[in-house]
Amino acid sequence: MNIFNSNPHATAMPRSNKRTITIPNPIREGLLAQIQDGTLDYPSENAAWIGLARYQLIVGKPHAITVAIARMHADDHDCIDDFLLEVASRGLSLRGQFLAHLVKEAVSGADSPGEQEVGGLIPSELLRIAKAWKKGPEKVLAGLR
Repeated sequence: MNIFNSNPHATAMPRSNKRTITIPNPIREGLLAQIQDGTLDYPSENAAWIGLARYQLIVGKPHAITVAIARMHADDHDCIDDFLLEVASRGLSLRGQFLAHLVKEAVSGADSPGEQEVGGLIPSELLRIAKAWKKGPEKVLAGLR
């Protein structure tokens, strides 16, 4: 029986359909690098993409950071994506970079940023770091270690 149709004689919906989506090469290569080095513990690339989609379905709310990046200019996407590939390929993480930035904001006496403000702050900070990386890669990457 199809869970979307109470008719027990209804044909079951196929469990999977092949789809074509466009994924920027640096994003895909970065994901593959994280699978290869064990950062992401998925058995395959397909399992990783499905896992990331499932995570979104479990969390069930917009991801303000990636939504803000999606609304940026395509050239900014390219800059950020190239930087993220470099970070992933070196087994680095940006998590501490953004936490440090938010802590600095809090210590400076600024009001605590809300989720929406963080969603705007982090993408613009990421773009700033990615542009700095294009100009001086080793200097930026040394700060992430």
